[in-house]
Amino acid sequence: MTVRLVSNERIAETSSKGNQEKWYDSAVDSWYKLDQFGYEALTETLVSIMLEKSNIEKDTPFTFVRYCMERASIRGRERNGCSSRNFLKPGQSLITINRLLTNSLGAPLKQELSRLSSDKRRVAYLAEAAAEYTGLPEFPRYLTVLFEVDALCCNDDRHLNNIAVIKTANTYGYCPIFDNAAGLLSNTQISQMNIAPKALISALRARPFNTTFTRQMNTARSLYGKQLVMPVLSASEIRDTLQPLLAYYAQRDRGIITDRVSECLLSRQKAL
Repeated sequence: MTVRLVSNERIAETSSKGNQEKWYDSAVDSWYKLDQFGYEALTETLVSIMLEKSNIEKDTPFTFVRYCMERASIRGRERNGCSSRNFLKPGQSLITINRLLTNSLGAPLKQELSRLSSDKRRVAYLAEAAAEYTGLPEFPRYLTVLFEVDALCCNDDRHLNNIAVIKTANTYGYCPIFDNAAGLLSNTQISQMNIAPKALISALRARPFNTTFTRQMNTARSLYGKQLVMPVLSASEIRDTLQPLLAYYAQRDRGIITDRVSECLLSRQKAL
């Protein structure tokens, strides 16, 4: 089934956040995100399927967004995307940590972080300043989970405006884990399909601290402990999970996408 998104009707609205084109359908209170540079929708959906197998909602106070693949018709053109239920309730808004702490400091947060002498001090400052400002005592654990998920799926887009909390009146809540679409080498304009996945993975750097995924994750873990527990998936289990998602993509690309995704997950599971 193809979802029809129409820009000149009240069915959907566009959003300027992020690189992916986003649409909101108020009739079903859901967001649609479209592939922009490769297979972002597949990545977002696959990561959410994997997180279903994790301990996040069993052993931590945090949640994550569930995504499913969609085919959308926009301006007469069919495109791949994914959908998710809107997790904001009436009166709530999403506020980035960058905005909150920059306002609190009266100076750019990035500038404050750059003054610190080590990754450990930068992670601690970000985690503990956010916890103090928002009144969310488990924010250091939340930040660690984000870095663990990023390390698993090679998401190199966790910049300071991609870490957020939910504001309700004068209180704050933890934001569900979402926006992992930059992982698994999904941007084929940057991570080109004719380059071996191993070489592409080794060139990636984790944000916001521009280091390796393993170092960023282990720095947070050394401060706040390991949070994420995931079963180790075999190559065949990864392929089986991928199969229904690959059906949305051209036959010629399915083998390449499978190889890239499998290499990411199989190699990163070891580090986790």
